[in-house]
Amino acid sequence: MKLTDYSARKWVLATAAVLLAAVMSSGCGSTKDKAGISSGTPSSDDKEAIKKVTFAYAGSTCESPIFVAYEKGFFKEEGLDVTLIQQDFETLKTGIATGKVDGTIGNFSWFKPIEQGFDVKLTGGLHSGCIQLVVPSGSAIRSIKELKGKTIGVERIGGGPHITLSITLKQNGIDPDKDVEWRAYPSQQLSTATDKGEIDAFIVWDPAAQQAIDDKNYTRLLSNGHDEPFKSGYCCYAVINGELTRQDPDKAAAITRALFKASEWVGQHPNEAAEIQVGKKYVSSDVETNAKLLSNYFWNPAVQASADNVKFFVKYQKELGILEASTDEAELFDRLFFEAVPDYKGK
Repeated sequence: MKLTDYSARKWVLATAAVLLAAVMSSGCGSTKDKAGISSGTPSSDDKEAIKKVTFAYAGSTCESPIFVAYEKGFFKEEGLDVTLIQQDFETLKTGIATGKVDGTIGNFSWFKPIEQGFDVKLTGGLHSGCIQLVVPSGSAIRSIKELKGKTIGVERIGGGPHITLSITLKQNGIDPDKDVEWRAYPSQQLSTATDKGEIDAFIVWDPAAQQAIDDKNYTRLLSNGHDEPFKSGYCCYAVINGELTRQDPDKAAAITRALFKASEWVGQHPNEAAEIQVGKKYVSSDVETNAKLLSNYFWNPAVQASADNVKFFVKYQKELGILEASTDEAELFDRLFFEAVPDYKGK
């Protein structure tokens, strides 16, 4: 890369600052503080100036590519110095839309906020398979059609699990607004609410549903990792602040590539990925449960296939009334999807 005199001086100053920070630190490894986790810096012979990135996560099994990209060095390979911060959904969503957070892993429930003006871009799909609908042992409910007239628990109205089941109910002739009742609980309280008879079934992000299956012999009725039309699509995407994609498309591409590499790696090493998640306390669960879940996900990082999947969810969310009837589907797709890299063919 050729540098102008100005950019050369800027690079030298940036490199000096990095080297000084390295000398003052206790070594070349990562450091932790109250604000988050710093991934360390590239060696002094790197040709590109380091790009600092703030990455947010909520603490779900399906966010494994973030943790692996950080811990296995995929972010660093792309010249990124990443700080990880854990946030609840609303804080995370607002943070990435306002630029306080650069990236995260998101899902199709982000489409409504983007329709409303949130400046956020999806840059590619990572995997499918992290949402499950379950009923308690002994329940008379044995199929989706038998959910009519029942009360269903979700973590959040309008969230990914709620949208997934709403689509499935509609495909089975059940009106998700009129034929079922929805109740929201924190994910770890859903099985307790079901045991008490407050709800008849619940659908949620992993690992809560799998824990109910393993610990309480719950029965799975739906999984986006086993059932179509979700199995061959995506539930989780690389998500980047919109202004960043416009001002620094190279950084957006680097973030996307790092997550794609990590997603592919998780698919090949689910046990080690689970050990990273649990051992580093990114996810509140046990290694065995997380390894089982990760090994059953479909890890197929891609751009073009995920673009088609995004259009599928835009269409159905509009039909369900989640998106406005007046929304132009093609225009919304152009606003929410950014092709940071042409596609991904493997590491």
